[in-house]
Order: sequence, then C-alpha cells, then structure tokens
Amino acid sequence: MAIFSSLGAWVTIGLGNLGLSLTAAVAVGGAVTNIAIGAALLGAQSLFSAVTSGPRSSTSTPQAQATVNQSTGPRIRGYGRAKLGGTRAFWDSKNGILYQLIMGHHGKIDGYETFYVGDTNAFLGEGGVAINEPLAGRVYIEGFNGDEDQVASSSMMASWPAIWTSDHRLRGIAYWRVEFHSPPSEQFQGVFPEGYNTPVRVIARLSQVYDPRTEVTAWSDNAALCILDYLTHQDGYNRSIDDIDIQSFADFADVCDEPVPLSTGGTEPRYRIWGVYSLTDDPQEVLGKMRAACDAEFYQTAEGKIAIRGGAWTPPTVTIRDRDIIGHSMEQGNNRFSAFNELKILYTSATHDYQTMEASAWSNLDDQEERGVLSASLSLDMVPSAQQARRLAKIHIAKANPEWKGTVVANLSALNALGERTVRLVLPELGIDDAFFVAGFSIRPDLTGVELSIMSINEASYTWTIEEEGQAAPVPEDTSPDLSYPVPTITSLTESDDIITVTVADPGRPDLELHAQIRAGAGSLWQDMQPDGLTAEFGPVSPPSPVTYLVRTRWRGALNAAGDWSTVAEIELG
Repeated sequence: MAIFSSLGAWVTIGLGNLGLSLTAAVAVGGAVTNIAIGAALLGAQSLFSAVTSGPRSSTSTPQAQATVNQSTGPRIRGYGRAKLGGTRAFWDSKNGILYQLIMGHHGKIDGYETFYVGDTNAFLGEGGVAINEPLAGRVYIEGFNGDEDQVASSSMMASWPAIWTSDHRLRGIAYWRVEFHSPPSEQFQGVFPEGYNTPVRVIARLSQVYDPRTEVTAWSDNAALCILDYLTHQDGYNRSIDDIDIQSFADFADVCDEPVPLSTGGTEPRYRIWGVYSLTDDPQEVLGKMRAACDAEFYQTAEGKIAIRGGAWTPPTVTIRDRDIIGHSMEQGNNRFSAFNELKILYTSATHDYQTMEASAWSNLDDQEERGVLSASLSLDMVPSAQQARRLAKIHIAKANPEWKGTVVANLSALNALGERTVRLVLPELGIDDAFFVAGFSIRPDLTGVELSIMSINEASYTWTIEEEGQAAPVPEDTSPDLSYPVPTITSLTESDDIITVTVADPGRPDLELHAQIRAGAGSLWQDMQPDGLTAEFGPVSPPSPVTYLVRTRWRGALNAAGDWSTVAEIELG
C-alpha cells in the first residue's frame, strides 16, 4: 500500500482555485476509492475541444491604452512591455497651464521608454521638457516608477501648494506628471490635436520578476518567470513560494530563453509575455492567457508542489505495449465535422502600436478544396510577435487535430506513466507505435488497471524553421502630418512700383504655405502680405518720408499649424 500513500501525497494539495479539475481519493487503511488525475492539470483541460473557445472577458493590452477621468479607475498590472494610458488622479489648470497626473500601473515598473502626446513621440530634455516640434517647450513630462517609498512630485507641490502636499506620494503606483503649456492659437491644434483631452501614453517595461536561476529580481519578459510571479504575487494567485517547485520553473525558464532564428536575421527568445491584466479580472482567465503564450502546463510533484512544463518536445520514457493493454477505445483523428482547416492567429503587435493583429493563418488547402473553409481562431493576447504566435499555433493544431485519440486501459505496470507528459503506445492491431500526450490518468477502483486518456503528438509539432513564419503584417504608412517646419531663408527683399516683394528659398516641402508679414518700423502693427508660392507681396506703399519696413516669414501647414518666424529683414523706402 506504500504506492498509494505516495499517490495520496501527490494529489492532496488544494489547487481547486487554480482551475484544477482534480478529484482524489487514496487507499489508506484498506479504504480504496477512485483517483482521477488530469496529467497536464491546468494546461490540458479541454484539449479535445479547445479550438472553438470564445473570446475571453479579461483585460487586453490594447484596452489599457485608454486615458480616463474616473474617481476609481481600473487598476492595471502587467509584464514585459506595453503601451499604457491610465486614470487621471489630477486634472486642473492655472496660468495657461493644464496639469495632469496619470496613474498607469499598479505596482512598481522597471522604467519608461517612450512618451506619446497624442500620436507624437515626445523627446524629453532636461527637466522633462519636450524638445521636438511641435511639442517643444509646450509639454513637460515626469515619470514615477511606483516605488513603495517614492516621494511626492516637487513640481506639483510648488504649483499647487494648497492641494498637493508631501503626503500625496502615490506609493506603489507608476504614474506620470504632465504639463500642457498653451501655444499661440494658430499652433494649438498642431500641438494638441484633441485639445485639452489629448492623451499622454507611455511605452514602459513593466513588472520586475524573480529569477530562481540567479536569485535576482529584475525586469524580464521570460514567460516562465512572469507566470511564477503571477502565481506568487499578492495581486495574482498569492501562493507561497513554498507551494512552488522552483526547479521546474527554472528549467522552463531555460526553455523560454532559447534563441529562435528569424527570417529577417537575428533571433528572439522562444517564449515571451508582454501584456496586462486588471486586478478585477478572473485569475484563471489571466493565467490561461499566460499559459497560452508559452504552451505551459501545470502538474503536481510527489511533494504536492505546483510545477510547470511544456513548450518543447518531451520524448516519452515510458512505453505501454499491447501485452499491458486490457482494453482500448481509440478513434482516428478529430471528428470530421468539427475539425478545422484554417486557424486564424491573433496576437498583440508592438510594431503596430500594441494593437491586436492577425498573423498569417495556418491553412490546409487540400482539405479546404474538399470541404470548404472551416475556420477556428487562436487568441494570444500576451504574445508580442507574429513568429512566436505562429510557433504556438503549430503546436495548437497538433493538439487539436491528433492523428489518434482515445482511452487505453492497461494493467498496473502503467502506473509508471503517472506524472509523465508523454508515453509511447505500441498497439499493432491499429498500426500504432508512436508518442502520445497524456491528457488524463485514473486508477480503477478495484485496482485491476489504469485508465489513460491520450492523444497522439510528435516531435515535428515543436520543430521550427524560418520558412514557417508566414507573411509579416505590413507596418502601416505613417500618414500623420509632418509638423516640424523649417525656418524660412529670405533670399531677397525688393520694391518695384511701390510693391514690396519678399522671396524665400524653396524648402522642398510642397505641403507648406508661405506666411509673410510686414510693418512700417518698430512699434507698428504687423500686416499680412499676399503669398504666391515662394514669394509674398505688399502694397502699394508710398511713404511721405523715409521709412524702414520690417519683413518676417514662416511656414504654415496641416492643422493650421505654423513654424517659427525667420530673422527680420529690412528695406528702406522714401
């Protein structure tokens, strides 16, 4: 009975709230009941029907880009890189300046990489001032990483001393302070295309995670390390590290770090996680998206700890032969009318502004010719590249459309398969001698045998070549107007028949229109000149006495925005 005492230790840990489908009863003191063990635990449930699963209700990365005004906005946390908006904690103006504090991430982040005002990348100089047009001198941004001991913004305390004090620290919240300084009215729309509601978003490296291989906590997008953090974090599953089989996570982290060649040159890690979740999301849904990003499966060790595996080919070490088999119920392939022959693959693309994109679909053209297109979709919200999404899709297809699947009842020698991810099945009557994925494991109540739910899988499902990447989604052309206008160069300023004409050098920008102004000496009002291509005219003028006319020019373009004035040119008449 020692083996059943061991089995009891193997299945008794309470994993129900992890979404584990597991019932267990052990033979102790002569009382024997059934043991039903899902071999892949969280990873293998519904493998036979997972293809048709609908969209998840949890927060997606693109949704996190919204900037909202709410008293209690969503609390967002995430891994890898993401583009984030947030909830405004402060929004008020004085002296022509709009002040905002935007809370973007619950918990400390590793750092900010890019700030966007509307769709314009803000390059920041000393003091957080934007130094690129059209934002230069009009936008100030300061990022706070969300440290537990972070101090209040000194700029906010100086600007709003009666409202913002040293106690307003927003500890544990990554946020950014923003100032919009009002430009001249003709430049306003070019600087702030959505007016006062122009969003300020960031691309950031999100949560730091613990790496058991180095015992260092730092930023990483390694899928295994992100899952380990979510399992143990107080805003995830809040499991004790003592509940975790650390070595399995270290081993799986090595798998995730493996470099995979890219058709464009270089490599990328095999499995990364980039994405966010809301603290109100169902943890099982969040964990499901994280598992999907790396083909991960959870299982229990003999010590009752949570372990992880998957993502790579696991050759079987246990063989079940026909002499061990009491009976079987095997069928060839998926049901003909429920199998799919086209798999659409959705992922979150960093090169497409962190929006949901569709990778090249996997298609069985021969089958489509016979039966028409039968589509299914695979949503990989936390996958950051089309190549990774395609690799996962290939594995998904193999599991969803196995050559063989069914149930095998074997004698107790099959207890050796307990806890195994794969077994080799030899069944000559069906011509089977292949590797099978173990999707379920149970011991008969009368101890006459072991029942395994299995489906065929092979090493080819996990092999990869750059030829399988498919066609990359094109990066859309940037159609936003170029608002970085040059300063005109005045090449001549002349007078003829009482008409003053100014001419400027060609900027090579057909989208620009010349704007020229003139005034009769310092202190008088500027008046517009009549533009005509690279020249502008004013007149007639017939001063009664000598007058020095001053002329300045600038370029105007899209959104009625304008560039800087040129150096003033002078012409004396009379």
